[in-house]
Amino acid sequence: MMSFLYNFFSLLSIFMIASTTYAQNTVLYPKQILNLSADQRIATNALLADKSTRQLSLIDIESLLKGRIKEQYTIDIGKNNGDKKKRDDSRTPEGIYRLLMRKAPPEIPFETYGSLAFTTNYPNYFDKTDNKTGSGIWLHSVPDEVPLTRGSRGCVVLRNNDIKKIEASIILNKTFLIIDNQINWVSKEEHSKEKEFALNWFNQWRTQWQEQDLDNYIKNYSDEFSAPPYNKKTWLAHKKKLKDRYSYVKVAAFEPNIIQLKNQYVIQFVQDYESDGHKDIGIKTLYVLKQENTLKINREEWSELINN
Repeated sequence: MMSFLYNFFSLLSIFMIASTTYAQNTVLYPKQILNLSADQRIATNALLADKSTRQLSLIDIESLLKGRIKEQYTIDIGKNNGDKKKRDDSRTPEGIYRLLMRKAPPEIPFETYGSLAFTTNYPNYFDKTDNKTGSGIWLHSVPDEVPLTRGSRGCVVLRNNDIKKIEASIILNKTFLIIDNQINWVSKEEHSKEKEFALNWFNQWRTQWQEQDLDNYIKNYSDEFSAPPYNKKTWLAHKKKLKDRYSYVKVAAFEPNIIQLKNQYVIQFVQDYESDGHKDIGIKTLYVLKQENTLKINREEWSELINN
């Protein structure tokens, strides 16, 4: 009997070790990050904050291609559950953000923010269209004696040592911080399908613009489209004037960063535009919403690329 039990528990131990090893080696891809560009002008990393598991995962282009997490850390989040809606609700927002500025003591109080903090662009474009309010959502640390179960006022919070490790991977104004209630880790097949869907739409939009097929081009835009001073109607009128003015248009769009959360997409790329009357190169960001089974642009932003 003792021999039987010994053999049973030995086999059980082997099975558990094998199962753990399998889980660690399982190749899964984050659905929220469909592509990270290899173009060095916009190349960056992404941080995925999973509110349900209280884990922050660092993903770079190499780990994304391999279906791996580069690094992972335990975090704290807002005292109250749910997506942030208004100022002082102590909820952590769910959205696609960028890390903008680095702050450290004595600029910020150590007892509140620990040794380091990074500001975000909350509320982002999507937040503002949803009438969300509030500000000051940061990625920051706390003193070592503060538990990571206390709950923040809405920020994503790390240990001092952990945020120092992450710091080397953060590129200000470029690194994405994606916060969601749950990060979706999917198979390579599903991830490739979602990526192909977005890329096909993106290439179709670029081709229709370049070919000046404005009737189909404008169908890629939401009725709520805004790129001040333009709305959808005046944007089309503007494009028609340019079509009459220029004999040709070339639009080179280099490999984009594609981030998505729920029905929101942020597509960022280097755009090289040329016509017989104008030429420029810059970084364009499309804020896109998925409507039924297609994508619609709600906003475009462009900034000149200096010393490209």
